Amino acid sequence: MARRHSSPMRRTPISISRVCTGVAGSFNSKRAGGTQRARKGADQYRYNIQDLYLCHLSLLVPSVFPPLLKWYRSAPCEWHDAPWIEHKEGQTMKVLRTPRWKMVTVAAMSVASTLSARAAMAQGASPYVVSTPAPAGFDRAQAQAATLEHIKALIGRNTQNPPGNELLTAQYFDSVFAKIPGVERHVLPAGEGRANFVARLRAANPTKRPVMIMGHMDVVGVDTAKWKTPPFTATIVNEPGVQYLYGRGAIDDKGMLSAATAALQQLAARRDQLDRDIIFLATAAEEGGPEVGIDEMVGKHFDLIKDAEFALNEGGRVRVADGRVMSVNIQTTEKVSYTVTALATGPSGHGSVPLPDNALAALSRAAQRVHVWKAPVLLNETTRLYFSRLARIEKDPAMKAAMQRVSAPGASKAQIDAAAAILSREPLHNAVLRTGQSLTIIKGGIRSNVIPSDGSATFNVRVLPNDDVRGIVTAFNRVGAEKQVKFTLDGEPRTSPPVSPVTTALYQAMEASALAMVPTTTVIPFMSTGATDGAALRAKGIPTYGILPMPLPMEDELRMHGDNERVPVPALGWAAEFLYRTLLRVTAR
Repeated sequence: MARRHSSPMRRTPISISRVCTGVAGSFNSKRAGGTQRARKGADQYRYNIQDLYLCHLSLLVPSVFPPLLKWYRSAPCEWHDAPWIEHKEGQTMKVLRTPRWKMVTVAAMSVASTLSARAAMAQGASPYVVSTPAPAGFDRAQAQAATLEHIKALIGRNTQNPPGNELLTAQYFDSVFAKIPGVERHVLPAGEGRANFVARLRAANPTKRPVMIMGHMDVVGVDTAKWKTPPFTATIVNEPGVQYLYGRGAIDDKGMLSAATAALQQLAARRDQLDRDIIFLATAAEEGGPEVGIDEMVGKHFDLIKDAEFALNEGGRVRVADGRVMSVNIQTTEKVSYTVTALATGPSGHGSVPLPDNALAALSRAAQRVHVWKAPVLLNETTRLYFSRLARIEKDPAMKAAMQRVSAPGASKAQIDAAAAILSREPLHNAVLRTGQSLTIIKGGIRSNVIPSDGSATFNVRVLPNDDVRGIVTAFNRVGAEKQVKFTLDGEPRTSPPVSPVTTALYQAMEASALAMVPTTTVIPFMSTGATDGAALRAKGIPTYGILPMPLPMEDELRMHGDNERVPVPALGWAAEFLYRTLLRVTAR
C-alpha cells in the first residue's frame, strides 16, 4: 500500500482509491494519447489525480459525473511530477494538471451535490415519497393502508391461469364495493370458476360520459421451487433501503387493481362533486386461454361499459432510475400479437445414413435466418413522440443523438435508418422501431436414431399497428430461403385498433397528475410491445391508456411474469394517489 502524505488526495478513502485507479487509468488513455501506459522496465507510474477525484464523485453522485468529466477534460493539460506521492521504493508518480479554476468549480459542484444527496437521505427522500401537497380529499396514510390491505387479499386468492378461478377475486371486489354508497355491482360468471366484475360509482349529477378504470384478475403460473416466499401469500420483506411485498400478481396486475380500489373508496366521498360516473372493470383470462375475459365483456355485457368516453388500463410504466421517478410512460397503442409457424418436410430415414435434405437441418437454417432478420423501421405518431421525449433524459450521447434524429420532423429514410441502427442495439428500442419476431417453440423427431420427415418452429410475431402481417410472412419465406420450409400465419389478419390520441381529457389528466407529483419527471406516450385488454376497447371506439402506476426500477419491472415478483410497499400508496389525482381531474366539476 502506498503511504499517504499531505496532498489533494489525503481525505479520499483508500478503498475507493483502489476501486477507481483502473478507471482513472482508462480516462488518462483518452486524455494523454495513451502515453501513461506502463512500459516494461518503466520506473514511473502515471495517474490523473483529477480523474481519480471525479471517479470518487461518480460513486456518490452518478447523475452529474458524465457531463462534469466531459466539461473539465476540455482544457489542455500536461504531465507534472508528483513527488509527494510515493508508490513503491524508488518510484514516483506523475499527474495531469488541469487549470485551477476548473478544479475549484468541479470541487464546489461536487460538494454541493454530495450535501444535497446527504440531505435528501437524511430526510428519507425516495422515489416513492411525494413531496408536493396531497390533492383535495385525499388521505395518503389511508390510501397506503387500504391498497396494502387489498393487495394482500388479492394475492391470497390463487387466480393462476390456467385455470383462473377469477370468481374468487370478483366476489372479493363485490364485498368491498358493497360497503361504498352509490355503487352498483355486477359479478358476471363465465363458467368453471371464472368471472368478470363491473362496478359503477354513480356521480350525483353527471353531465359527461363515464371514465373507466380496469385491470385483470388472473396471473401467470409459478415455479414455487424458485421463489423465496410463498407466491400466493403476500409477504413483506425488509430489503436495503425499502420494504418489498412479494407475491404473484404484485405488479401484474393485482397492484393496479388494489390501488384503483383504494382510490375509488376515497373518491366515493366526493360523489356529489363529480360530473362523470366511474366504471371499475376487473377481467378474467387476460393472460391467455379461453376468451372469457374482455372478449366476453365486449360480446355479452358491453351494455355495462359501452358509454365510457375513455378507459385507464395497465400497460404503461412509472420508471425509477438514479433514485427518482425518471419518466411516466403512458401507453396509447400496442403491437398486435400473431403466431407464425414454419413447417419443414423431407425424407425420413435411419440415423446411420445422413441425408442432404434432412428436414430438421433445413428448418434450423431457415429459423436462424428469420431470427436475425430485421423488419423495416416503421414509425407512427406515438413512437416518434416517444423517442423525442426519451431523448430529454437519455444519458448516452450516441443514443440521445439517435433518438433526436429518428424523431426529427422531415427526417429522410436514410437518416431514420442510420439512427435506428444505433437505437436497435438496445432490444427494447429495437422492438419499438419495427415489427419483431421471437422463436419460441421448436418441434421435431421421435428417436435419436430416426431422421424425421417433418419438423416445425413457432414464432411469436408482434406487428406494429401500421404494419401488414401478410407482408411480414411473405418476407419470412423469402428470408428463410429453404424450399423445404414454408412459413404460414395461424389464423386471420386482424384490423389494428386506432391509436389513442394524446389530446383527450384522460391523457391530459394523467400527464398533469404525474407532473403534480413529480415536477421533474418526463411524461412519454408509449407503445406497448406486449398485448393488453386495451386493444379490444380501442377496437370498439373507446380510447384506452395504459399505466402500471407503481414506480418501479427496471430490476423489479423485469420480475413481472418471472420468479419472485415484488413491489416496493411505499409504491402502493404512490399508485393510489396517481389514480386518485387522475380520476379527480377528469371527473371533478
